Amino acid sequence: MVPTQSHVPAGRPLWSLLEDAFVDEGVEHLTVHGRWGAIEIADTSPLVREALHRMSLGPVALENISALHENFVRWKTGSGPCLIWRKLKNTLDQLGGCVVPSLGLNDGAGPILSVVAVTRDAVFALPHVADDAVVTMRPRTEIERLNGDQALACPGLSYQVILHSAPATEIAKSLLHTESTIAQVAESLQVEKTLVGDVVAYLAGAGLVVVQRC
Repeated sequence: MVPTQSHVPAGRPLWSLLEDAFVDEGVEHLTVHGRWGAIEIADTSPLVREALHRMSLGPVALENISALHENFVRWKTGSGPCLIWRKLKNTLDQLGGCVVPSLGLNDGAGPILSVVAVTRDAVFALPHVADDAVVTMRPRTEIERLNGDQALACPGLSYQVILHSAPATEIAKSLLHTESTIAQVAESLQVEKTLVGDVVAYLAGAGLVVVQRC
């Protein structure tokens, strides 16, 4: 079980659709077709259409949409209401496993990890994990090879996590066979605690990391 408080990444959240998903746009309808069938989107606003178009091209930073930027910044900084972003996120949640959340660094490069659903009804959320909370990988979690990348997978979960590059790979491996904390992993690997916190939050949101309860 993980905490229910939401984590706001210090890094760059990226979003995309599954590679085999596509968007069917009409004047009065908006449909996403994927491996689990067709999903009708009730909100056919220009913002939703633009977000889905960009997501169909690969992992993107949605804050680059001009209508969303100010709202997104308020969400990341906790500096005020962000109703537009939350409304868009609720719409994306309706797509379930068709949405691929990824984590990028603030260097503008591609993602260091991606969370890929293996079930239709998967809905991703980022839980907050304290720096001193004891965490470990869920039992039976293993690293597999997937399309040239390394992937974390565990039987029975709705998600697997693709580890594209360092430092996500090293952080994940450090949690495979031992209990630790975000602060300890950061010190051991000599990386920022905020970065380790982001990776752990994504792994916890996928159900792969377990937070030990006191």
